[in-house]
Amino acid sequence: MAALAFAALIGATPVHAQQAAPADTDAKASETTEIVVTGSQVARAGFVSPTPLTSVNTDDILRVGAVNVADALNQLPSMKPSVTPSSVSNLSKLAGGNYMDLRGLGYLRTLTLIDGKRYVPTTPEGVINTNLIPQALIGGVEVVTGGASAAYGSDAVAGVVNFKIDNKFNGVRGSLQGGITDHNDNRNYLASLAFGTKFAGDRGHLLVGLEAAENSGIGDGNRRKWAGNRSIIVNPANATDPSQPYLVHVNDARASYAAPGGVINSGVLKGIQFGPNGTTMPFRYGNYLTQDNTMDGGDGDPLASPYVLVAPTKRWSAYAGATYEITPSITAYANFTYATSRLNERSIPSDDVFTIHADNAYLPASLRSALAAAGETSFAFGRSLEDYGVGAIKQKATTWQGVTGLRGALGGSWTFDASVAFGKTHSVTLFTNDVIKSRRLLALDAVINPATGGIVCRSTLTDPTNGCMPLNLFGVGSASQQAIDYITGISVRDWRQSQQVVDLVIRGEPFSTWAGPVSIAFGGQYRNLNVDVTSDPISATPNVSLFRVGNVKPYSAREAVKEGFVEAVIPLAQDASWAKNLDVDLGGRITDYRTSGTVETWKVGVNYAVNSSIRFRATRSRDIRAPNINELFAAGQTLLGGVTDSKTNATYNVSQTTGGNPYLKPEKANTFTAGVVLTPSFAPRLSISIDYYDIKVKGAIASLTAQTIVNRCNSGDAPSCLLVRRGDDGRINNILLAPVNFQQIITNGVDVEANYRVPIGAGVLDLRGLVSYVNKLDLTGQDNDVTHFAGNTDQPVLDGPGGTPHWKGSATASYATDNYRFGVTGRYIGGGVITRDDFTLDWNHVNGRVYVDLSGELTVFKTSNGGKIALFGVILNAFDNDPPFTGYQFQTARQLYDVIGRQYTAGVRFNF
Repeated sequence: MAALAFAALIGATPVHAQQAAPADTDAKASETTEIVVTGSQVARAGFVSPTPLTSVNTDDILRVGAVNVADALNQLPSMKPSVTPSSVSNLSKLAGGNYMDLRGLGYLRTLTLIDGKRYVPTTPEGVINTNLIPQALIGGVEVVTGGASAAYGSDAVAGVVNFKIDNKFNGVRGSLQGGITDHNDNRNYLASLAFGTKFAGDRGHLLVGLEAAENSGIGDGNRRKWAGNRSIIVNPANATDPSQPYLVHVNDARASYAAPGGVINSGVLKGIQFGPNGTTMPFRYGNYLTQDNTMDGGDGDPLASPYVLVAPTKRWSAYAGATYEITPSITAYANFTYATSRLNERSIPSDDVFTIHADNAYLPASLRSALAAAGETSFAFGRSLEDYGVGAIKQKATTWQGVTGLRGALGGSWTFDASVAFGKTHSVTLFTNDVIKSRRLLALDAVINPATGGIVCRSTLTDPTNGCMPLNLFGVGSASQQAIDYITGISVRDWRQSQQVVDLVIRGEPFSTWAGPVSIAFGGQYRNLNVDVTSDPISATPNVSLFRVGNVKPYSAREAVKEGFVEAVIPLAQDASWAKNLDVDLGGRITDYRTSGTVETWKVGVNYAVNSSIRFRATRSRDIRAPNINELFAAGQTLLGGVTDSKTNATYNVSQTTGGNPYLKPEKANTFTAGVVLTPSFAPRLSISIDYYDIKVKGAIASLTAQTIVNRCNSGDAPSCLLVRRGDDGRINNILLAPVNFQQIITNGVDVEANYRVPIGAGVLDLRGLVSYVNKLDLTGQDNDVTHFAGNTDQPVLDGPGGTPHWKGSATASYATDNYRFGVTGRYIGGGVITRDDFTLDWNHVNGRVYVDLSGELTVFKTSNGGKIALFGVILNAFDNDPPFTGYQFQTARQLYDVIGRQYTAGVRFNF
């Protein structure tokens, strides 16, 4: 129950670490990490970041009962669950993972750190799957909801999510839990264990963690009543009356050109479909019939084909870390993380249209005679792949990283932290039962061998050793296993990555002003990232896509980054009549990329506490996102995606081949945040923060969508037509996609957080409220066309901005004592227009949703030293509120609304 956990922690005040007391020189080394605030490199007692910062501690994460910590983080109004096992289950490169997305600017623009340091990327896109981190070791999470590139470098455009390891933990703690939904699916379990102890007379500390988790997922989204086979289809009335909507919502969307067992779409035999054992029968057309396209009802292939709603995953991870005080002022540290995950899910069913010759040996004799009488030599044939060409996506990913370093005192106020990290990721994805298109065409052309009277491929008559096995697609289940084996194979995508990082940070207080000491931090970082992508021989064939999906083209690439930075916190007032304190935070960073050149980032921040009740804060920064290796050098991969082709007036799936662009430049963002923190003296338990943000990204990297390319080509744009390839039948058979620096993104809005705590009886009542208002989220494209995503539910691409409601929020009430805890949370996700595409819809707005979550915990055993065993339970979406039906993105906005339904979790936790 994510919102409850966050509401129990989040208030307007900064993280507790910022309130650490001053330390003497000898203790500086051990205390430095305790007072470094995420978003700043400066270590300063009492320092408060001018950039809005949300902190979440481990107890609040555990109260959520989530199998993955990301499920809790994604309940923050500033977060958008764009990439989760339920929002991208059918996209193989991200399926089963959890990637952070602040402000809805895309997961590539949020930097994820572990203990303030970069981790080896999970994918060639340079992002980190948060499934890697054992929950039992997380001591807290800090979220910077503003640009932080001056502190950390590339990718911190929308902000930073920093997972902090509980390096001081002593004892044993763990949990064992299981969960299920009202629909008896999405079964999951989590087992997590952590152990920490001191050694060598308290000079050393050892920390070990293990975690295993599994989720059965939801294999068929159509099982949900709100889903079924509902979708949007082309409205035939629009062809003659443009005032009619172009698209309409229907409850049984089907293809009018394809059937499970096949249907003939042309000539004298048009409208004949094939049933079991190749029997023929009339094809029943539905309503809203569009020729060679779609309809509502009838016998066509379902357009909302059975798809994976939640990706099934298995994962386990391990962590071992140690610190050792070499001298009173020098501490050595080292840690090692290992994680592995597995995914095995069904591919998306689809359909294809073929040309069948009149002499096909599997065609019933009566139909061959009818064709001969009409003088027709072939016909168009639409057929589902459900029974012969739908395979699975099998993935195994392994990641490990080691970090070692020294931190300590240099004398006076000066400290240092120097570290070296090395890590590797190996991810192998198999696209099984993948149709080899050229072989299928040979196998479909089945004829009678005049020498033997048997059925063979026509190609075998002239090339007897080609191995072709004739394929019968007339009727469900008609294809032989030998033919299926011949026309299918395994497409392989093999990612191997390695990263080396060298870090040095020096901190100190060189001099003082009239208001106190000036604190500075300076240092540098060197990163070297190598990526090797390989595949199978068929996929690797240059310039062609032989498999139906997959077809990863091998490439190797390297990125080297050199960075230098400096940051200073300058006090301008302290305990004055007009100011309790006034600080200015200045920072700058120069980064040199081997591939895309040199870029500068900077920030100017101000903290002004009028008194103990009112504090103002503001930050202006320049932030960047450098192109990742995949965007720069990817040799290509082919996936399937649907397009609406106005030239043929048809909607169908098309092969889409992606590739890299080595001429990309870093994105540049100008960020401004300003807010006020209120802790009124007349209400000592009340805290309120109100923050405004404004982010402008120029030169944003993105690929034009396949639909945009098709629309532009069909409107006469010659460069776009170079990316579109059509077959002899006039239908598109491939679209080439490549990223360019052509977009501009502008977003602004307001975040509000409120917290009130009051003791009642033997416990404490917590009341919390979090609200986020997105005023603007605009995306400007190459032709200066602007898409307004605020108040929109559409998500046209996963690696860029998408629809975000104007309003999101949560309200929580929880009561806790030493023996028990219970709480209730209401979460609101606003509605909006379905899409702002040029297409008109019969209705284009959905209402928001309110979800109610319940949680409780009961201590059943306690020890005298504070240890305990507790039982807990969570019900998410207690009233089983369905998501709105949009017709887009697999029937609803999966990146916004709960698609799983009511979920139950129960388990036991212990801490000794």
